[in-house]
Amino acid sequence: MKRHTRILTAVAMLASAVAIAPVHAQDYPEKPVRLVVGMAPGGSNDTIARLLSAELQKRLDQSFIVENKPGANSTIATAEIARAAPDGHNLMLVISSHVTNTMLYPNLNYKLEDFRPITVVAEAPFVLVANPSFKPNNVVEFVEYAKEVGENKIDFGTPGMGSTQHIAMELMDQVAGTKMNHIPYKGGAPAQVDLIAGVIPVIFATPTQSLPFIKTGQLKPLGVTSKTRISQLPDTPTFAESGMPDYDANVWFGIVAPANTPDDIVQLLNKEIVDIIRSEPIDSKLKEMGLNPVGSTAEEFQSLLDEEEKKWAEVIKNANIKL
Repeated sequence: MKRHTRILTAVAMLASAVAIAPVHAQDYPEKPVRLVVGMAPGGSNDTIARLLSAELQKRLDQSFIVENKPGANSTIATAEIARAAPDGHNLMLVISSHVTNTMLYPNLNYKLEDFRPITVVAEAPFVLVANPSFKPNNVVEFVEYAKEVGENKIDFGTPGMGSTQHIAMELMDQVAGTKMNHIPYKGGAPAQVDLIAGVIPVIFATPTQSLPFIKTGQLKPLGVTSKTRISQLPDTPTFAESGMPDYDANVWFGIVAPANTPDDIVQLLNKEIVDIIRSEPIDSKLKEMGLNPVGSTAEEFQSLLDEEEKKWAEVIKNANIKL
């Protein structure tokens, strides 16, 4: 009887060990992989996720399913991924606000250390765009005008309180010595609609968002936040050229996984995703969206996160932004 009990116990222990055995690259992926996006369908985030998932599915012979989970500036979806199984079957496409959210929301049940960076997919500068009736025609004139009219006299629209554009605006105020009046919207699209209608005079927008309306003359570009001028707007000066060499703000898109995802799976995903980013037609499609394809190492992505955390913590503190 005792021998029988020992056998059953050994079998149970073996079964348990098999059940919790980690998944490694040679077995991965064992089942459909979900790629979560914390925004609604249709935006740049969603488009990038769907481009990547379709290619990963071909390369790794397994379904990669994009799940849109919008809400609370993507923090609801991010918290879910932080708690998900770290086996490579739970991934998330995040943007720059992945860093600033951890500083803006005091009651988040996750932190940056709860994730493993895999790669930066792409980045894009912001374009400071204005309604054509707005008096300034470039960043230099804008700063002079803002100082001339006084604090909080110029309305500035953003996709919402604590959004990347909001923080970028606060940095602009701090670097230029100006003070604008923040008008938060429920997304970038409604802010741009009001900009075109003349309800507000200026916003930060991505090239993807603003270029079609710049081409039709419904908006005018004042400056770009990239280090060099962008090919789509060769006549629009950078902020550095406009007397703000220390101004640096853009939006980036990256892939992360839960913190304890095995090294070999992270390395495999990094290799495959970087290959996809640099391949055709994905490279061209990202550029058509106004994005600069990147394809970083996981270590480079971690360095970016560390730099962003340090920079934006100071901006948020100085602006006294609290959500």
